[in-house]
Amino acid sequence: MESIGNLNAPMPPLQLGIVVRRQPKNAPVQVVRQIETPDQALAVAMQAGDHKLASVATAIGKSESYVSRLRTGSRPIPRRLIQPLCDATESNLLRQFMDMQAALENPCPRSEVARLAGMLRAS
Repeated sequence: MESIGNLNAPMPPLQLGIVVRRQPKNAPVQVVRQIETPDQALAVAMQAGDHKLASVATAIGKSESYVSRLRTGSRPIPRRLIQPLCDATESNLLRQFMDMQAALENPCPRSEVARLAGMLRAS
């Protein structure tokens, strides 16, 4: 039988390349209301979670300089990167801000206005 080596020798430490990320959490509404731009939402989420450019860039598969441009507003944040950025920062602040902006941009349809006016009259 062939020997593999000294079985009593200490094992080198196991190097795992696994990064454990938590599910993104919703930000308080008071914070979401104060955000003015998508890049500000990203910057706040990164700073709040103490996330570095390198870790966010690695998580979304982009370069640090690209993430830096997203964070400073010199590049718009593509819709396809919203969820990956939320996952990387462990915060839904960016998504919440984008959803709030979309809701504010879409005017209420006339039928909805009439329904809401009826509810207001009834109260």
